[in-house]
Amino acid sequence: MPFLHGSLSFSRFQVVGGSPKRLDDNLMDKFRGHVIGKGKARSDGVEIGWLGGRHLLDREFDADKNVILDCLHFGMRVDSSKVPPDLMRAYVEQEREALLKANENWKPARVRKEAIEAARQRAAGEMKDGRFRSMRQFPILWDTRSDVIYLGATQPAVQERFMSLFRDTFDKRVERMSAGRLAYQWAEAAGNSRRIETAQLAKYVPHARGNGHIEVYWTAADPASRDYLGNEFLLWLWWMVAEQSDVIHLPDETDASVLIVKQLTLECPWAETGKQVLTADGPASLPESRRALQGGKLPRRVGLILHRDGVQYELALQAETFNVSGGVLPKLEKQPGEPVRGDLREQAEERVEQVRHFSATLDVLYHAYLAKRFSDDWARVQRDIAGWVLDVDTPDAIRSRMADTGVAAG
Repeated sequence: MPFLHGSLSFSRFQVVGGSPKRLDDNLMDKFRGHVIGKGKARSDGVEIGWLGGRHLLDREFDADKNVILDCLHFGMRVDSSKVPPDLMRAYVEQEREALLKANENWKPARVRKEAIEAARQRAAGEMKDGRFRSMRQFPILWDTRSDVIYLGATQPAVQERFMSLFRDTFDKRVERMSAGRLAYQWAEAAGNSRRIETAQLAKYVPHARGNGHIEVYWTAADPASRDYLGNEFLLWLWWMVAEQSDVIHLPDETDASVLIVKQLTLECPWAETGKQVLTADGPASLPESRRALQGGKLPRRVGLILHRDGVQYELALQAETFNVSGGVLPKLEKQPGEPVRGDLREQAEERVEQVRHFSATLDVLYHAYLAKRFSDDWARVQRDIAGWVLDVDTPDAIRSRMADTGVAAG
């Protein structure tokens, strides 16, 4: 499965109340109790359950196989059954023709009603036999040391099914590790919770109608959400690479080099001028990208190359959810003088540590932004970013443009 090889796409969840301390057969029994095939299909015809992690049909759980270091590697399968619409219409027509021959005096409305019901029963019987079953698997890595679960899916519907199955299995909740959730965690550890709670979107471009508009439509439904900090983070990264340095000093005393590559998606936070998707080797350098910023758009997804601790990663990062797509980790290669690695367990353990370091690199880079964002120096940084966004470089011009946004220029 992809967490142990290949590229990565995932969303992350925090286990509320902590992970189990013992990764033993008692824990395996909980998985076995909710393995795919043991439950009943839900009202929508979908069945979900756990997989052993090796392949689509692996329903076996064993600590020797599923426990890697202090992590659990397994999967989730979603089975659904649905008759293709064209086939369902054909069934109805076949039943209608048969009913007309047997019941010449029936009215057309009755014939149609009976035909539809007969077709539904026919389809239900075939679905019960598994004729139209679709099976999808999603890899999962549960890091019990950090209480973080990596789900190999970014679709909200799959995330909801995972959260429900996890709750049913372990009687525990998991929470999405979105940009806002990560910011709250950082603030609690740094003693900055109050600043997060009172934070407002950093504005750089004035709206034509002043302040009487939605600031960020994709977080407007939840006043407590701070997921827009993910959009600010990507804009800050962009500014840092363009105007300051592509090497950023991090809170853990390491350095990370950053490149924006391949893709850049920007969208109007006011839901007025739509979305712009740019694809190029260096999309942030395109004139269109700067014009999009000056029109008020914010980055929502960006392709990145990150280099930290001598290790390079490539990925696409979604701003608000912090979901990762197309994550490329270094290949596991033998060191000079070492024998060729033939131990699959050793390779799996090294890969798990790579995933951890990859995740930590994203987090510590975000922490560097949060530390700056909620520092006393933020007013100056915001002015500098505003001057870059608005393409003005004098303090008076920056103050004038920022005053139009209703944000103090410091």
